[in-house]
Amino acid sequence: MILPSIHFAAKQCHNQWRSSLFRTIVVIHKRQLATSGQSKKKTKTQENESLVQSTTNDQIEVATFKEKAQQAAKDTGYSMIVIAGVAALGGLCYLMVRELYSRETPNGIYKEASKMCLANTDVQDALGTPIMVHTTPQIGSMRISNVRAKMFDEKGHRSMALSFYLTGKERTGVVGVKVQKNISNKFVYDYILVQLDRPWRGRNIIRVHQNLDTSNTTPQTIDI
Repeated sequence: MILPSIHFAAKQCHNQWRSSLFRTIVVIHKRQLATSGQSKKKTKTQENESLVQSTTNDQIEVATFKEKAQQAAKDTGYSMIVIAGVAALGGLCYLMVRELYSRETPNGIYKEASKMCLANTDVQDALGTPIMVHTTPQIGSMRISNVRAKMFDEKGHRSMALSFYLTGKERTGVVGVKVQKNISNKFVYDYILVQLDRPWRGRNIIRVHQNLDTSNTTPQTIDI
């Protein structure tokens, strides 16, 4: 009777041990599954966060590139405006300097012809020194001082006629100048005449310079 009881007790203990072991295995398995699920969830969350961060970084890079491109376009536009302004200013300065210092302009011929008139002894004697040169009829006029010149073509050559005024102690005079382009594209004088306001030694016109070419006619009066 004792042996069956021991056998039965041992069997119950074995069954309890197996049941306890099974429950332990189930609990461990559940914990592993839970841990694995959390790990997968965490990994997926990290992947999503990485994807979001990557997308955000890409968007930031695209936005930065667009801003840089727009700024570069603006800078290029401003640079072109500055370059165009400098070029226009340079062209204007060139024209002004050319007008002031080049001989091949009305102002250049005016300066040269006026010096020739002042150096002429007949003009000095007729008008009386000192002699003033001016571009308007009245000395000290409030009108803008500019050289009166007219450009025209004559016999296939570019020609120019201009006039200005001389005032001395004894007389006044109107200077008429005519120049013509030669084959070197330089102005040469056809004549420089001074028409006096009243006769001097029986003359009303003093020839400061006259071309020796007889085909060129010299006017008897100056058209002002």
